[in-house]
Amino acid sequence: MRRRPGPLALLALLVLLALAVAGASVGGAQTLPGEPAAPGDVGPGAPSYAVGRQTISVEAEPGRTLTADVWYPADAASVQGTAKSVYAIPGASYTSSVAYDSPPVAAGGPFPLIVYSHGSGGQRFVSTYLTEALAARGYVVIAADHTGNTAIDAFTNTTLPRAEIVRVRPVDIRAEIATMTAAAAEPAGPFAGKVDTTRVGLVGHSAGGTGVLMTAAGAGAPGAGAPSVPANVRAVVGLGAYVDPVSDAELKRITEPLMLISGTRDDVTPIRTQTERAWKTAPGGPFYRVDLRDGGHQSYSDVCYYAQLVAARPTLPQPLVDAIDRQARDGCTPKFLPIATAHTLVDHYTIGFFDRYVKGDTAAATALRSIDPKVVTVRVKR
Repeated sequence: MRRRPGPLALLALLVLLALAVAGASVGGAQTLPGEPAAPGDVGPGAPSYAVGRQTISVEAEPGRTLTADVWYPADAASVQGTAKSVYAIPGASYTSSVAYDSPPVAAGGPFPLIVYSHGSGGQRFVSTYLTEALAARGYVVIAADHTGNTAIDAFTNTTLPRAEIVRVRPVDIRAEIATMTAAAAEPAGPFAGKVDTTRVGLVGHSAGGTGVLMTAAGAGAPGAGAPSVPANVRAVVGLGAYVDPVSDAELKRITEPLMLISGTRDDVTPIRTQTERAWKTAPGGPFYRVDLRDGGHQSYSDVCYYAQLVAARPTLPQPLVDAIDRQARDGCTPKFLPIATAHTLVDHYTIGFFDRYVKGDTAAATALRSIDPKVVTVRVKR
């Protein structure tokens, strides 16, 4: 993967720090021209639930503790008078326009589980437009900071070696599933009886795509011998997935329904070297390939919102502005698919895919067709 002079989430961190210093308070779902009012309103069909959010810890392996966010369905009545959730990082915080702070999980359920894995140098809440939208449609979503490969690690020079980053991704993802399984079984806990970990979906961006593909292939399983494929994973989605670290043998072991959403202008994880290899190698059961015309590598993240905030604050330090501008070139300039359209499409296909193959809703198959051949191409290998 091509090296960049400043990871996306590190830049997001710097923006938030700068905004905090300037006394600004920003919403988690900043609106661009033409952008829906809130990420939870994006996707196939109207949201069914309000969204709650809690932060928990995940023990991935001895000596490795992860901080994770959990978004989940909440009943509208239960969030009345509840504060909106605050996304907090050292030195700064900002308030979600969609998620509420720790309301009870909605009545009904249990709800299927989705694990989101961020990209290299990312953070657990780097794609709230998607994680919040999934929760609004009846999923419990967990996303962890992958310690040793986060924005903070990039900022403090504590990033792990590349081989270790690849090794621990599926370990982390399996631990997140195990943590939510235990939480659902804890009689007095907030998720008691509310999480169905027999129905699991995985979604990851860039290096997170590496992690979810390897997990589906069986990597990260404890014990010696050949890795076992987790039977509870029913569907896998890669967003601009970094496929190179995944071996051909691993790709061939992915028999769960698979979807790769890729951008024709993504030159960080290009279709020709990443998506095409997976398309030729992984059997899938089935395998959906969704190519976004003029999509870039940051079409799956919130970086364009940060760029808009920077543009609105001319007093920010020029090095920060320049760094954000470099990242924005991967998805926010006029040559790319408008970010409102990109997020709508990513939500539409990701939610539709999970509805079909995680929830088992056969009617959701209609959401997986090409909406507009001029914007998106959908191919299926069964």
